[in-house]
This record gives sequence, structure tokens and C-alpha cells, in this order.
Amino acid sequence: MAAADRRGLILEAARAAFADGGYHGTSLEEVAERAGVSKALLYEHFSSKRALHAAMLEMHALGLAETLNRALSEAEPGEDRLRRGLEAFFSYVEERRGVWRIMFRNAGDPDVAEWVARIRDEVAGAIVTLMAEEVEAVAPGDPLTPLAVEMAAQQLVGAMQSLADWWDHHTEVPRETVVRVAMDFAWLGLDRVRQGERWEPPPASR
Repeated sequence: MAAADRRGLILEAARAAFADGGYHGTSLEEVAERAGVSKALLYEHFSSKRALHAAMLEMHALGLAETLNRALSEAEPGEDRLRRGLEAFFSYVEERRGVWRIMFRNAGDPDVAEWVARIRDEVAGAIVTLMAEEVEAVAPGDPLTPLAVEMAAQQLVGAMQSLADWWDHHTEVPRETVVRVAMDFAWLGLDRVRQGERWEPPPASR
């Protein structure tokens, strides 16, 4: 077997093992056994469990990023782009639930938390890039616009991650329903902002 193919086999075995046992509950011996290779051979590809775990996370993060970028690049700005992005994201979660649990459900693990935070910031940054031009067209020159877009992106990423976590415990709910409710939550508010509407506190609270 070619080295690249063997590496891929080990990464797939690591995905299954980490999904079942978490980071600290999984040993390199178990990964090697699942992959059908010796521990010595595994060490030829990965110097430690941390290195193996990081490589596995990176592989799937790139897969998620490619899925989202492909969906967004084919969409029209606005509602269509948000809908296609959500459909692509929740399809990814549905088809790779084990990967999702490894990437985000174990984010409280200190060995994973820093990496997950970086991925979240990268996704939020991509959303900022997509939203900035549209919002600037509605409120040109508004000094609050860049900050508002950044905060909106962080809210959207956090909300969809929480929804995906909830959905992992309620797999009986169809993906189409999840996307519809997510659009109710995200798009209706964003669309009103795009049209120039802003929330104002009641007079007594100002």
C-alpha cells in the first residue's frame, strides 16, 4: 500500500476511534488495531497521539471548509447564499456525525478547545467577508458597520453550532426542518437589517 493510502487509512481509523472514545479515552494501540497496522508503522506517519489527532481534525476541517465554499460560491448574495450555506453545513453534520462530535462536541477538552476556536474564527471570518459588501451597500460609511458584521458572524456561527449539537441528540428531526427553522432565526432578522432597519431601545432605557 502506498504511504499516502496508508496514512489515509490510519486517519480514518483515528476518526472512528476518537468518535467512540474521545481524545483521552483513545490510545494509539487502538487506532493501530483498527487500521490493521503496527504501532511502529503508525509512528512512521505520526509522532504522537496529539499529532495524529491534529492531522485528523485538520483533514475534516478542510473538508467542511471546501463543502461550504463550494455551496457559497454557487449561490446568489443574500437569502440564497445563506440557505445554501446552511444546507451544506447541516448536510455535512448529518453525513458525518462522528466527525462532528470529534470536531465540536469535545470542544471542552483543553487539547481540542484551542483548535476549535481557531476553526470557528476562520468560519466567522469567511462570513464577514461575504456579508460586509452587502451591509456596506445598505449603510455606506457607517462606522459601526464593520464591528456589527463581525458580531453578527460570531452569533451566526455560535447559533448554528449549538443547533447542530442539539440535532445530534434529536436525529429524528429531518434536516429540512432544521434548515427551515435556522432560516427563520437567521434570515428574517438579517433581511430586516439589510433593508436598513435597526433595533432601538425604548425611550426609558436610553
